[in-house]
Amino acid sequence: MDRIGVIFKVAFYNLRKWIINPRIYMIFIMITLYLHSRISPINAFCLNSGYKISPYIFPYLMSDPNIVLIIMMGVVLLFCDAPFIEIDQPYMIMRSGRITWLWGQFAYIALASMIYFITMLALSVLMLLPNFSFSSDWGKVIGTFAQTNVANQHLISIPFDFLLYNSYSPVSAISVSFINSFLIAVFIGMLIFVLNSNISRFAGVITATLLVLWHLVTYKTWTGFTRYSPITWVSLSKIDINGNTLYPSLPYIYFVTVVLIIVLILIAIMSFRKRDIDVIKSV
Repeated sequence: MDRIGVIFKVAFYNLRKWIINPRIYMIFIMITLYLHSRISPINAFCLNSGYKISPYIFPYLMSDPNIVLIIMMGVVLLFCDAPFIEIDQPYMIMRSGRITWLWGQFAYIALASMIYFITMLALSVLMLLPNFSFSSDWGKVIGTFAQTNVANQHLISIPFDFLLYNSYSPVSAISVSFINSFLIAVFIGMLIFVLNSNISRFAGVITATLLVLWHLVTYKTWTGFTRYSPITWVSLSKIDINGNTLYPSLPYIYFVTVVLIIVLILIAIMSFRKRDIDVIKSV
């Protein structure tokens, strides 16, 4: 029990450093401005039409490849300084022990990923103020966008995919989209952690960036590539529901993502057992 407490102390210590880290503010400002530019046409439509929209647009945002690109590059920036060994960390390693400290870093990656996407979800709702109203279903506006070309006529570029609208309830869509995004963010964080630690300072950042860019390739080429593009798995419109497409299924996505995360954790533990600890200045 004491060890679990130490693990979370290490994780929360990293989180507290966000307050004085300008990179965190830069990520927040960059994504806020971008999302505002994409969501503002919806607000304009609501003001002109007099209709309120239900605040369940997060799954549709995560079905837009360009929005996913920006949000996932934010994840890369969030974890670009992995393995988070700054000048104060050797002392914490001595106090907690290598493996306990390492699990604290894993817990930090998970907590940071959760906070990041809770923030994205909150932004998607707050940016609709004062033009949203809660509903038990998708509501008239989203239904109209999904079943007609009204969104395009009003310069709304967010893809309100009919398959997503027809296959999921708002609660299930938001839940699945959030869980997928969280798992992929943890995967990205662990990938950067392992590659930065074992190859070079920026090996993980470069690899994660290439994965994010590969996500765009899958949208413009063969559908089957989505099975090998973890970043694309955050999009519900690119998930096979009925077993009749080349898109990956949810069980496939969860199995592969969890296995990848576990493998990366094991590699990190094995590589950190006896290696020298080098202080790395935060980016």
